[in-house]
Amino acid sequence: MKILVVSGMFPPIQTGTAFYARNLAQVFQKQGHEVTVVGLRTADPVADKAVADAAGLKVHRLPAWTLPLAGFFKYFQLSSWNPRNWLRLRRIARESDAHVVLLVNHYLDIAFPAIFAARSIKVPLVCSVGTQLQSLNPRRNKILNILDWIICGRLIFPFCAKLIAWDSQILAYLEDVQGSRIRRKTVILTYGANGDIDALAKRPHAYDTPKVILGVGAVSEQRSFVPLVAAFSKIADEFPDLTLRIVGHVYYDAARRLAREAGVEDRVIFLGERPHATVLQEMEQADLFYSSLTGKYVGLGTATIEAMLLGLPTMANVPLDLLGQHKLVDKEHLFQLTTTDPERIASRLRAVLPNVVLRERVGHGGRAFVATHMDWDAVARDMVIEFKDIIEARSK
Repeated sequence: MKILVVSGMFPPIQTGTAFYARNLAQVFQKQGHEVTVVGLRTADPVADKAVADAAGLKVHRLPAWTLPLAGFFKYFQLSSWNPRNWLRLRRIARESDAHVVLLVNHYLDIAFPAIFAARSIKVPLVCSVGTQLQSLNPRRNKILNILDWIICGRLIFPFCAKLIAWDSQILAYLEDVQGSRIRRKTVILTYGANGDIDALAKRPHAYDTPKVILGVGAVSEQRSFVPLVAAFSKIADEFPDLTLRIVGHVYYDAARRLAREAGVEDRVIFLGERPHATVLQEMEQADLFYSSLTGKYVGLGTATIEAMLLGLPTMANVPLDLLGQHKLVDKEHLFQLTTTDPERIASRLRAVLPNVVLRERVGHGGRAFVATHMDWDAVARDMVIEFKDIIEARSK
């Protein structure tokens, strides 16, 4: 099958969406499909080319207008304003003789040239959705929902033959914002770790006296780390050797301010955005991974499943049926903690951190779960089945 993957984010940009697009494209190619990728240019053309060469993929880069939005979105790029991009993408689609166009995530404006290209060459467009547009501010959240309902619900999703939801929380978000009509054209297909799953799963992990709690991800309103920092300040005296390390670009400074106010700023370390290899090193040296999503809709995220795959015991506020039929089990695959109350978080940390046997059991269990159920080969095979079903239905 000939697959055209279109993503507004692609490495060297380091986000879950970028890693998803690259990993899926690589696995499609490994499975014998002809893959062409269309992304956007970054400020570093040398890095753009190096990424494509390292991935072994045919990657086309469209020019884009980069508009950093401080405190909100580091990688905001606009591409559809340029009419040539619409024509470029159509030409690439024709030259690749694509059987299907896969749009990775729905909220960036590259969606419109992708729609144009798919309709021009008369092939189905499939949209893979892995991000919810949400805010903890009720008024802002309502505005985001309305914009999503109008822009995506009326201008993008009607042109998609199928929607791929990464997990049950994405599906819930789509249903809540767009209505039940979206459910009929949506299927849940999960995702995998960024990198070589087999190699990651073979890395040893030590479960000694806990010294490091690790959080990974852009520090934002939906991943504020504020409850975790507040909880850490409550247990800091009980665990004098314990530090909290947070890797990710800081958009939202409330957690850093709280650490200063609580007098633990020397033990709460904000490392900023780091290369992927450095993130893996941080995971290997940590004793507990904490997933700090604080919005209505939550998920595991690529960093969390990497931590699990490395055998790092993980605490997350996700529903146990997040991945559909493959159910997570509390205290077996992870530590489920469905609260943002610092007192309750601190209480759970007090119970988990000193228990080496329990942390080791959950570390091994999480690794086995990810290796078994979150495999890119299986995701790609299932997605190709969806592609073929769509193409067959259109031919009747």
